[in-house]
Amino acid sequence: MKGKVGVILLVAAVALSGVAWYVAQQREQATEANFAAKPLLPDLAKRVNDVTALEVESLKGRFRIERAGEYWVMPTKDGYRVKGDILRKNILGIAELQTIEPRTDKPELYDRIQVSDPAAYKPADEAAKADPGPIKVKLLDAKNTPLAELIVGKVRAREIGPKPAELHVRLVSDTKSWLAKGRVDLPADPVAWLDKDMVRIERARVASTTIRHSDGEVLELVRTNGESGTAKDDFKPVQAIPAGKKLSSQYDTNSAPGALAFIAFDDVARAAAHDFSKANVTEIVTLDGVRATVRSLPAADKKAWVTIQLGYDPALVKEDKDNAALLKREDAQKQVDEANGRMNGWSYLVSEYAARDLLRRFSELLEDEKPKEEKKD
Repeated sequence: MKGKVGVILLVAAVALSGVAWYVAQQREQATEANFAAKPLLPDLAKRVNDVTALEVESLKGRFRIERAGEYWVMPTKDGYRVKGDILRKNILGIAELQTIEPRTDKPELYDRIQVSDPAAYKPADEAAKADPGPIKVKLLDAKNTPLAELIVGKVRAREIGPKPAELHVRLVSDTKSWLAKGRVDLPADPVAWLDKDMVRIERARVASTTIRHSDGEVLELVRTNGESGTAKDDFKPVQAIPAGKKLSSQYDTNSAPGALAFIAFDDVARAAAHDFSKANVTEIVTLDGVRATVRSLPAADKKAWVTIQLGYDPALVKEDKDNAALLKREDAQKQVDEANGRMNGWSYLVSEYAARDLLRRFSELLEDEKPKEEKKD
């Protein structure tokens, strides 16, 4: 009998919880349906062109972006250029934010939807620890007067195609928070705002690669041009391979000539911040006349600080009508001019993998040959 009573009580409890959930859902939908969407910052849309600076504060720290002529730069990264598209998207996105429904105005509940001040924020649960947390952003005019200051919090629905994101926000000057919709995506990491364009030199364009280590060791790699069953744009070392050794893999041998195919950086600083006088030097020469000189200094976590300088020399051009990757002479010169315009005077912290490819040693490309098995009679 007690068992039956327990089952009945359990079923009743489940039913009641289901009713409670349904009522809550209906109440939330009714609230949304009854609340007319309106601009969060109605006056900002008319003043977006007056924005000359943007300040971002998050759990990762604080940084500022400023307009400098036709570009935007980040002073905390020595004035490095910022990506214009991500900046425009967020300034316009903030101006166009629309409230969907009101949320809490109780400070003790801010952490749940991540609209606390970043300095006071504490994750509400384990799942919240994986989120970037609250991001405070301030838009300022030429007189450094704030045009808008708000905290962007927990995302309820991400932006997908034409559908804007739904996220929690709160004006710093107000206690009330809101569920809003708009196209706002504020990276907490300052490097994510930077213009990441460096240079791209595909391996198919490369004629030779020479790595001169600071200790005097030199590794030189040249194209195989398809000999011995290799691909046309595979590479081989100029040095003779010692007896009992062989190349460990064609992939590793090709890695240095392809080091600038997809290079990116994790941080940036003025080149003068590092002493490159005793750096390792990697020289990549292309079939279409471009010479890239990369100076590298080992850094923590197996990364490296590098500088990249390009030059164009028509004497280096080797015609190959079958190689679609090669640039025309005017395009090669244009690549050199644009890349130098971006990178001259700057040093870049590159990943462990990029550093490895730029600093390959001859011994790293070799492995022991397996002894041939004797034929049995």
